[in-house]
Amino acid sequence: MKKVLLVIFAIVFLCGGVLPAVEDYLDEIANSKDVLTFFNKKDSPEKLKKFIVSVNRNLSVADVDRFAGYILTYSKQYDMDYKLVAAIIAQESRFKVNAKSRVGALGLMQIMPTTGKNVAQKLKLSKYSLLNPKDNIQIGVKFLSMLRSEYKGDINLMLAHYNGGYRQAELYKAFRYFEFLRLITMQYETFNYVKKVKTNYRKISRDEV
Repeated sequence: MKKVLLVIFAIVFLCGGVLPAVEDYLDEIANSKDVLTFFNKKDSPEKLKKFIVSVNRNLSVADVDRFAGYILTYSKQYDMDYKLVAAIIAQESRFKVNAKSRVGALGLMQIMPTTGKNVAQKLKLSKYSLLNPKDNIQIGVKFLSMLRSEYKGDINLMLAHYNGGYRQAELYKAFRYFEFLRLITMQYETFNYVKKVKTNYRKISRDEV
């Protein structure tokens, strides 16, 4: 472990003089059209429904319509990309309403009770249930909009925080341009989560379902 840390510090130190010089170039890439497609919010209900069915073929037509409606409604209300919301739900719960994780996250968007309570208070929701699809999606999308504000729309940091919390987002930020260092410093679950959600997003965008 000590050797690994020494390697990390050595690379960071050696790159310290290089990063400022290439920072503008890398930021230009990070803000390219390909990345910004994550915030192309043009609604496509049929494409969304098709994606939901591809993820969970056991859902009734009524449930597919209902979930798609909530996703579109709250994405529009909180100015989020509905495709990102659907991509997260696919990874978190595969559109299973009663999903519960080993750490206590609940519902479609796998929201921790403490997070749910804090967001519900901001929304002034006196009564809600994280196992209620409507409540869960509203709270989840609102939370995403809060992360978007915190991380200035950086999709990678938003997803890292959503899955692993503040610490994981900070690790992603610290090693933004060094995937290998993210792999060995971040929780593998979070490292992999960011990739998988973005893959889901591209499937919806390209209609590859």
